Amino acid sequence: SRTRNMATLFPTTVAPRGFVSTDPELAAVDASVRWPVLVCFLTAVHWMVVGTFLLVYASSLTHPQDAFPILGWFVDLSNNFSMFTYGRVWPAAVDALVYGWASTAGLGLAIWLLARTSRAPACAPAALMTAVVFWNLGVAIGLTGIFLGDSTGVELLEFPAYASWVLWLAYALFALWAVATYLGRRAGHDHIAQAWVLVALFAFPWLYATGSILLSSHSLPGSGVIQEVIGAWYVHGIYTLWLAPLGLGLLYYLIPKISGISIRFGSKAKIAFWTWIIFAPWTAVHDLVGGPFPAETVTTGLLLSGLIFIPVALIGMNLVSTAFTAQEKQGHHGGIVFPFLVLAAVLFVVAGISEQILSIRSANQLLRFTMFRECNTFLWVYGFFSFVVFGSIYYIVPRLLDFGWRSALLIKIHYYTSLYGILLVIAMLGFGGVMQGNILENPDTHVTIVTATDVSISFHIAATMCISLIAIGNGIFALHLGWMLIDWLRLRVRGNRLAAEILLEPYEGDAPDKASEEVAA
Repeated sequence: SRTRNMATLFPTTVAPRGFVSTDPELAAVDASVRWPVLVCFLTAVHWMVVGTFLLVYASSLTHPQDAFPILGWFVDLSNNFSMFTYGRVWPAAVDALVYGWASTAGLGLAIWLLARTSRAPACAPAALMTAVVFWNLGVAIGLTGIFLGDSTGVELLEFPAYASWVLWLAYALFALWAVATYLGRRAGHDHIAQAWVLVALFAFPWLYATGSILLSSHSLPGSGVIQEVIGAWYVHGIYTLWLAPLGLGLLYYLIPKISGISIRFGSKAKIAFWTWIIFAPWTAVHDLVGGPFPAETVTTGLLLSGLIFIPVALIGMNLVSTAFTAQEKQGHHGGIVFPFLVLAAVLFVVAGISEQILSIRSANQLLRFTMFRECNTFLWVYGFFSFVVFGSIYYIVPRLLDFGWRSALLIKIHYYTSLYGILLVIAMLGFGGVMQGNILENPDTHVTIVTATDVSISFHIAATMCISLIAIGNGIFALHLGWMLIDWLRLRVRGNRLAAEILLEPYEGDAPDKASEEVAA
């Protein structure tokens, strides 16, 4: 046992081949969804790189540039071109990460998981490819509209209407495929992961339609304070009803599959599922504290949102406990996949604790208008969900291609840069938010907003450095994925060329006998 515990976190080498499932049904399923899933992953990684770069750009505009002389180029662009100002770069960065990186990768994960758990090869892969292409087209059009000044100004709904319609078309095609796949599943193949993914797939159109119609459209806009209620409900719904269920579905499927241990306290999984659906939407009340709303409504909402600790605790018991049990019993590090999934499960609990803190009225009043809210966003997008995607891609892509990752060292570097980057960002924004809130709540008349800004600058500088560390890890991941695909294509081309040469080469037994040719002559 002591020897197992001394094992390294990652293997020193990665296997080149032998990843295709030995189950012929699963192998056929993976082959049927290969290209839609790969396109989702590749385009998602592209948006991840774009969004991370824009996030570093936006973060560098929040503090004096003399701390980072090279980032002075960014402030020069911001001063000379309106499209590069903070008011456009920040929403473009967040939307690129939410809709480009997280949502596109989430669609790819949903395709793979629904097909696998249904044990039926994907039908109409051309429709899936069309949906993926239109989704990415909608994201590109939306980001372009933000930079050109066509933003709606509504948080997480900044995409102009002409981009939203493209996203709607793409999602409609995907939703039809998802429903057909689930209804056509093999009898007896139901999984808790399917329930989580289906909740996410039904929640997103509900959220996006309500938010688009009542907040960013001119035909039926929400009026007065109702806009604030809908806006808060939409933002928190994207994190807790769209991204969180997608990530949890993958964790409930992959952690027991990789570890070889069934989910611990599995009887509580259904309770965790239903309590999360009930209490998670109430986290929107966090943003209403101190606003022009009935005190009873806010108090009731805070009470219900505070009960989110129930599903968070149960999910933590299911996932984190299973992972740690596998580690203790088997010394099982899960190769290159398991560390990412375990960290994702832990960060989900941390994100739930963050929501729990904001459900306390006194803490909410202290942190509501500070950088702590950015910390909460990072926990959901860069923390929990991104690590789910990283671990899932490391697991899924080799099984789609029957081709291994190229370098265990690059995977190790990616893991540690992402780990330390996200932990340091959370620490800087979290502690910075507490200090900023204490200054803003200080009754001393000599303490002003300028004082709070001066204190927060050092934390913004540190956050920029930490986001840059995350950007390095993301860049390494993107380059490694590209290297893997290039080598796989090169091997396929070489194999096809060799097969063609073998087919064209005449067989020795078919060569005419020289003596018989002379007789015939």
